Amino acid sequence: MPRYASTLLVTLFASLTLFAGFNALIDPFGITGAPDIPGLTGRDTRLLEDGGRVHVADRLARGGDHAILLGSSRTVDGFPHEPENWPGGLYNAGMRGTNIFELSQAAALAAESPALRCVVIGLDLDEFGTHSKAKATYWLSALTDGNRLFSLARVALSPNTFGASVQLIADNLTGGEPRVPWADTYPEGAQLERYEGGTRGMYRWYLGYDFDPERLALFETVLDRLTANGIQVTGFIHPLHAWREEAMWRAGRGEDYLAFRVELATLFERYADRQPASTCVPGGSAVLWDFSGFQPFASLPAPAPDQSDAHPAFYEPSHYLPHIGSAMLERMQDRRENDPFGHAVFGFELTPGNAGDSARALQERRTAWLATEDGAIATRLLDAVIAGDPAPEVSPPQFLNRDERTSLSDKLDAIAPAAARR
Repeated sequence: MPRYASTLLVTLFASLTLFAGFNALIDPFGITGAPDIPGLTGRDTRLLEDGGRVHVADRLARGGDHAILLGSSRTVDGFPHEPENWPGGLYNAGMRGTNIFELSQAAALAAESPALRCVVIGLDLDEFGTHSKAKATYWLSALTDGNRLFSLARVALSPNTFGASVQLIADNLTGGEPRVPWADTYPEGAQLERYEGGTRGMYRWYLGYDFDPERLALFETVLDRLTANGIQVTGFIHPLHAWREEAMWRAGRGEDYLAFRVELATLFERYADRQPASTCVPGGSAVLWDFSGFQPFASLPAPAPDQSDAHPAFYEPSHYLPHIGSAMLERMQDRRENDPFGHAVFGFELTPGNAGDSARALQERRTAWLATEDGAIATRLLDAVIAGDPAPEVSPPQFLNRDERTSLSDKLDAIAPAAARR
């Protein structure tokens, strides 16, 4: 019996070692530093599996970036991977399907590095809802505990990693690539279907949306600690195409959104007067920009029924193109005034002092857009949706717990002090 038990244990240990070694050698998430094997692992097709949390968190845990860009899939798809013309470089650390809990963990993890000077973060109502906290690979990544070595061990022993490893090998052998939802050209009508389907879906989503004040308080904790330690934080409210914004208003969330803008502006102003070690954009330690609200570039007509060329600004109502993101970065740096199409209204620094006037201007832009042919088409679409009395899209609420707050607090306690950044 002892020999059987010892043999079983040795076999189990050897199997786990081989399993972990295979995952570490294939390295589908690009975190172990294993050399590429030509024809087998040479093409990194799975770096952004499950939104890229493992890969992004590993880079943030290693440190060394001067500035990082955080956000959801709108950041992943709406900005270049390595934006140009940013002093000291800017790493796009966007993660698909993320929210303010994961973004707060990422900002705190990155701030442990004394090299970090600036955090740019995309925000909107989505990030502050109760509908989600984290995706599957969050629990494997260094976002969980801030420990890169522990994360490497978790990733190596994960069945999720094994699946990604097998898929990576298959991609290299067959020439396969991850599915990319966007293209330069589409079959006629395909883009319009995306706009219509996306607008219908977002109307139901907004009906079931539930704002969580605790998530805003969590983000304030991060904003407070980062700015106190010499890091400039620049927030920006994501642009959305007018069709999606109108879905939000028709679902009765417009006033909620205006109140959210005021809360966010007040929050950023609270920490704006602190002294950052260096600045990446003009302004103080905490700066907030707003690119939302039926601005002209976001109100360009939706694709026509026979259109095959890509829309000039948006993949679909929720996601803008990288040249829009690049222009937004230039606007925040005060290197441009107009949007890529020459419109004079292109983002503005949002403060409690101008929140009221900007809200009225937003309403005026909405009214003007509704009077256009594109506005009339969207109105008819939403009228039909509302007439069908659709059920709200409701997800079970996920509230923050003590352990999650503790994991963030531990990272904040490890932030490099302001003196180390000078």
